[in-house]
Amino acid sequence: MTQTDKTEASCLLESGALYHSRIGLVAPTFASEMVFAGIKKGAFSLYFGDAPIYHFDLEGRWQRAYLEPTHYLKSLDASVYAIDRTREDGSMVMRRRTLEEREIENLDLSVRDIAVRLSRELDAGRLERRNPPADKAQALDDHKLRDILASIAGWDAAAWDRHRQNYQSVYGSLPFLPPDCQNAVVLQATEGRANGVSFGCCFSGQPLYRTPANFEDHAGKVAQLMGRRLLQSRIAFLTGGDLLNRPDDLLKFLEIVSEVFAIADGVNKKKSTSDELTPQLEGIHIFQDIFPVGGLPFDALKSARERHLIHVTLGVESGDPHVRSLYRDTGSDDDLRLLVSNLKAAGIRVSLLFLVGAGGADFADVHVEQSGRLLDSLEIGRGDAVFLLDEKELGDFSPNDPATGSLAATAWQQQLDRLKEALAPLRGRGVKVLPYSLVKQWA
Repeated sequence: MTQTDKTEASCLLESGALYHSRIGLVAPTFASEMVFAGIKKGAFSLYFGDAPIYHFDLEGRWQRAYLEPTHYLKSLDASVYAIDRTREDGSMVMRRRTLEEREIENLDLSVRDIAVRLSRELDAGRLERRNPPADKAQALDDHKLRDILASIAGWDAAAWDRHRQNYQSVYGSLPFLPPDCQNAVVLQATEGRANGVSFGCCFSGQPLYRTPANFEDHAGKVAQLMGRRLLQSRIAFLTGGDLLNRPDDLLKFLEIVSEVFAIADGVNKKKSTSDELTPQLEGIHIFQDIFPVGGLPFDALKSARERHLIHVTLGVESGDPHVRSLYRDTGSDDDLRLLVSNLKAAGIRVSLLFLVGAGGADFADVHVEQSGRLLDSLEIGRGDAVFLLDEKELGDFSPNDPATGSLAATAWQQQLDRLKEALAPLRGRGVKVLPYSLVKQWA
C-alpha cells in the first residue's frame, strides 16, 4: 500500500496515539483494505478503511457512527441524531435531525450486525492480523476483541428497550447543557424552574428540588447507568440554574458528588496507568442564570471550590438590562460583576453565554454595545470564555417582537461579526470568544 493509498484505518494502526491497544484486520469478505479496531480511554472504535466508522463505550453501546455522508450521534437516552454538512451561501452548515423510532431500530440493528460479522470471521480464522508498531501500542489480542464484540452484539432491540426504561427512571426532563459539558456526568440537583422558564426564556416545567438523600440515590443510579462510559468524562455537571442562590444545598450536593464519584483535585494532576481503568473526574461544573442579589459571599464560594466546584457558566443573554428583561431575566449588572469577582477570587473558572440576535432588530445596536460594555467591566481573564449562541436555536421561545422577529440571516451574521469585534479586547486578556451551537447538546 503506497502513501497515497493509506486509509484512516491504516493510518490509525500506525500512528493513532489515542488508541493504546489496537489491531488491523484484513479479510476478503470486507470491502475495505483494512478494518482498524482500537481501544482508547473509555471507548472502542472500528474503522472500515475510510468509512464506515463506529465508536462505542466499553459497555458495547454505540455512540457515534459515520456512514458516508452522514454522521449519527446516539445519546445516553438512546435517541439518535443525524448530522449532515451542507454548503449554503458559500458556507458549510450543519443540519441536524432527530431519527424516528423505526430508523433508530434499523440503525441499531446494522451496527450490531457489524460486530456479529466480525466475530464470525474471527472465529472462522479468516482475519489476517496486522500489528501496530511495537514501540507505539499494544496489539489488541483476540480474547479482548471477542469480549468487546460480544458486548456490542448483546445490544439487541430488547436490550435497548431496557436501557431506555432505565434512563427514564433515572432522569427527568433534561436541562440546558452549557459549553464544555458535552461529555460530562449529568446530575440533577433540581428539575424545572420556579418561574417555569430557564435560560433564553425556554420552558422548563415546574421545579422539583431534590433532598440530599434523594440526590445521593439519584447520583448512585447515574453511576450505574453510565457504567464504564464514566471513563470518558472529565467533569460532573450539576444542574439547577439557581444553585448559587442556595449555598447550603450546593455545598451538600457537591459533597455527595465527591462521595459517589472519584475526583482528582486539580486538572494538572500527573496521570498514572490506573487512570485508564478507573473513572476519575477533575471537578464539578454548574450553570447559573439567576444571579444572587448582592452577589454570593466569598467564603461560600471558597467552600464550594474546596468541594471541587471548578467552573461556573453564567447565562446572561444580553448586556442590556431591558433586553434581558424580555427573557424574564431581572438580574442587575452590579450583581453579575460582584458574582464574577467573587468566583474568580475563589479560584473558580468562569464562562459567560450571550445570545446573538437577542431582542431582535429593534434592539440590535443596543444589544451589541451594552454587551461589549458589560463584558469589558467583568474581572475575567486567561482561562475564562465567552460563548455566543444563536437566539433562533432556542426554538419557539423567542420573546422578540413578532413585528420585527428574529434577525434575518445577513443581519444575524453582521451582528455576530460586530459582537466579535466588540469583544476583541477580551482576547488580549486571554479570554476565549467562541460560537456555540445546540447541535452539540447531548451528543
